[in-house]
Amino acid sequence: MIALVTYPYRDRETLAVHLVGEEVELTDERFAELSAGGFVDLPPAEPEVSAEPVEDDGAEGEGVVDNEPEQPAHEKSANDMTVQQLRAAIEDADGFAPRKATKAELIAILESL
Repeated sequence: MIALVTYPYRDRETLAVHLVGEEVELTDERFAELSAGGFVDLPPAEPEVSAEPVEDDGAEGEGVVDNEPEQPAHEKSANDMTVQQLRAAIEDADGFAPRKATKAELIAILESL
């Protein structure tokens, strides 16, 4: 069964860290266990693609200028942060930072949030 990770977790059997948005292959029993804990869910159904191409008139979005940066300028990049700062940033983003996670794993978790 294919499941979509909704909350990062470390698999107790393989010790692999699975991040949000990742698709994992699980047995029905393991899916029931992880979904009860809120770690995985069924992937959304794929929308059907229509055979007719959609015409784009190009008028939508013209003249719109996005001046906002994607990240605030005062934030450090994840590579420049300490492990403690990474854990705090993950917690601030309502994420979970496993206690035994390495700095590289924490960076990957932070970037997935």
